[in-house]
Amino acid sequence: MKPLAVSYKRCYELLEICEPSNFEKESGLKWKVSRGGQEAGSWAGCIRKLKECGKIRKVWKIGIDSRLYYVSRIIYFMRHGVDPYPLEVDHKDRNSLNNLVENLRLGGSLLQVQNRGMHSNNKSGVKGIHWDKQSSKWRARIMVANKNKYLGRYATLKEAAEARNAAVREYFPEEAWDANLVDIEAL
Repeated sequence: MKPLAVSYKRCYELLEICEPSNFEKESGLKWKVSRGGQEAGSWAGCIRKLKECGKIRKVWKIGIDSRLYYVSRIIYFMRHGVDPYPLEVDHKDRNSLNNLVENLRLGGSLLQVQNRGMHSNNKSGVKGIHWDKQSSKWRARIMVANKNKYLGRYATLKEAAEARNAAVREYFPEEAWDANLVDIEAL
């Protein structure tokens, strides 16, 4: 990622932030002027598919003055007046198409990793916990500094979840807690 090459003034000349009602069809930005076949007042940008770690992720991108940008970065820049570089704009709800201003926050790559959802092959329904056939117990783990940290084996899913929650509070910044804490009452 590089610093934005477009100015704050240029963004406001061309675009306005608008609240989308359908994230699959509306980016969160509208054109103020007609450009390249798009009418003034139309939604700006298009959805691009990115392949990351074997998965396809959709994101809104926009072309401004022959350069391509993430819509989330432009919205953050326009709202706060600061280029997010070198940090990344993270989507709190993990929906990379949801560019509502209140859903965007700054974070480094560590926050991005911590804000991931459950793996598709997870059978426990709880992030970082799986059934260990060998011991017939629930095994808890957490990813810290790109390394798996083993938290132990537990007789119940609830005990394993409590251990994982304690580790989340110990190792993760508070802004990552919502995405990583397990709702113990729901177990």
